[in-house]
Amino acid sequence: MRYIMTGLLLCAACSGGNGGSTGPAAVASVQLNAPTNTIAVNQTTTFTAIALDASGNSTMGGTVTWQTSSAAVATVTAGLVTGVAPGSATITATIGTKSSQTTITVTPPISTSCSGVTPLSLSVGAVHTLTGAERSTLCISGGVAGSEYVLVPFKADTVSAPVSVLMTGSGTLAAIGAPTAAAAASLLPAPASTRLLSSVAHGAFGAAFEHRMRVIERNQLTPLVTAGPRSTLLRSMQRASANRSAILNLPSTPALGSFFKLNANGNDACTNRQNHTARIAAVSNAAIIAVDSLAPAGGFTDADYASFAATFDTLIFPLDTAAYGAPADLDKNGRVLIFFTQAVNQLTPPGSGGYIGGFFFARDLFPDSTQNSLLEACPASNQGEMFYVPVVDANSLYNGFFTDKTALRIELIGTLAHEFQHLINASRRLYVTQTPNWDEDVWLNEGMSHIAEEILYFHEAGFAPKQNLVLSTVAGNQAALDAINNYQVQNLARLEEYLKAPGLNSPYAENDSLPTRGSTYELLRYSMDESAQPNSVYLHALINTQNTGIVNYNTVFAGTFPNIFAAVQQQVLANFFGGSGITIDPKYSFPSWNYRDVIGNGLNNKVNPLAMQSLVGTTAATFTLTGGGAGYARFRIASNGTASITSASGSSAVPASVVMLLIRTQ
Repeated sequence: MRYIMTGLLLCAACSGGNGGSTGPAAVASVQLNAPTNTIAVNQTTTFTAIALDASGNSTMGGTVTWQTSSAAVATVTAGLVTGVAPGSATITATIGTKSSQTTITVTPPISTSCSGVTPLSLSVGAVHTLTGAERSTLCISGGVAGSEYVLVPFKADTVSAPVSVLMTGSGTLAAIGAPTAAAAASLLPAPASTRLLSSVAHGAFGAAFEHRMRVIERNQLTPLVTAGPRSTLLRSMQRASANRSAILNLPSTPALGSFFKLNANGNDACTNRQNHTARIAAVSNAAIIAVDSLAPAGGFTDADYASFAATFDTLIFPLDTAAYGAPADLDKNGRVLIFFTQAVNQLTPPGSGGYIGGFFFARDLFPDSTQNSLLEACPASNQGEMFYVPVVDANSLYNGFFTDKTALRIELIGTLAHEFQHLINASRRLYVTQTPNWDEDVWLNEGMSHIAEEILYFHEAGFAPKQNLVLSTVAGNQAALDAINNYQVQNLARLEEYLKAPGLNSPYAENDSLPTRGSTYELLRYSMDESAQPNSVYLHALINTQNTGIVNYNTVFAGTFPNIFAAVQQQVLANFFGGSGITIDPKYSFPSWNYRDVIGNGLNNKVNPLAMQSLVGTTAATFTLTGGGAGYARFRIASNGTASITSASGSSAVPASVVMLLIRTQ
């Protein structure tokens, strides 16, 4: 499913209709946020406190008062907690009459002595994996001219339970200027006439619907799949009974204006049919367009539907099938049915910050009655390859979306490119490779659909992979700008969300969040760019297999990376190096995109979106890492100086699953 977030309007001061203002709600509780509950003597960490109202929303609550139960163990000033001596102390934050507490444990001081140790010295652009001894205490030379580094912890496992990594420096200084020495000079300013990419506000609207649908498919449809061959089923699927929806009941080339019924329930797979009467509005070589008989007035005309079918024939169908392969043809009409129905519009409540733009439901690939032992029945199936898309809602009968015909038509082109991958993926797994593992892991399935959007973008913009696209190229004229805003800006926006929180997100997380989608899209683009064969070789291989998820990825890209952890580790470093201007091993760059330029200057107000922390003196840099997550700690070492950096996870050593990578940036 493809869903989009729309912008939200914020007001600095909102008043009632009579001009009176509403004051802040009363403070009902205090939320105390502690990045870590363990520090060493002389280490610091910063706590924050937020006043909440009775509904759990933040509110203006006045000044925060901080207290410690034992100043001999830990002090606190304006939220800054400093370890004084080993032990435990309770830190209390009070706003008005409400308080919240947490315990801080102070461990013995960390040894920062580099006596007898030869300090490490790297060349600019070098990447060094910390050894066992260096993981606890790392000694680095500043050299004659001084130097700057980034220390990157990367959690190279699939365990989603987060771990904390605390780094404390001795002899470290604040890094100077941009995250890399050459970054500012390496990116040429865009011409004055360059139009920036459309601003897109993001959120998780639609994620609950998407996740619920995938859970329904996995729970209700997977038990219907057996390990036996399904070629017999393809030859013997029977026509649906008269009281059921029936793509199979249609002639191979249905007559324009004819009516039939389709189940449009987007919430249940095999029960609770919600039949809608549909009219055949257009038929082309690859598409059948059906329109809900109750669609509101003011929508597309039949000429519009015919044009849309022609676009599917000439654009979406050839691009997706070339990349992923042809779908199975269960209904034996050689076409994909596209159902325009207000049932999709109704999935988005009025006043929502985003909308459901259309979906594919795998239930329609199953028979609606048991015909043999190969696939069990899903009685609510429409029995054919199809998509569900919204209708034009010119008078906002359902919500404020899809009121404009032209905008909806453009939106649907990207939506169907995305959803067609899902259809191809599921149908080929069910009926071509005939695997019981028909349901690809969500992260990889969604990632491939976002690649389908990018393939569409490349085609419409006249670009191709490995062209190192920069902002002045992709937004240099109106046609180029329209192409990226219509078909690729959402991929870039999701990637931006990942780059803002790389520790808490991962390309292979099973949560279907926007940052996961963005990072998976980037991983697949990077993996194909680093591989020798055309993109379609790898995309075909990811679908035409009985493997899923990480095993699938590892098998397909075995000639490029030892495993997905090695691939993501390189991706994590490329997120820092890409577009930096530093001379590096090419494997630490993105051949197709200068994401730093396109996202940082096109979407993010000329700010590098990659989240980093400063590692200065005894102030700890704290990272919380999920499986596949990473952090970035910047620091500088003075001329002829030596710095030491200690790392720990709470009161223990950093787990072996966390790889520690040191990069010299200047």
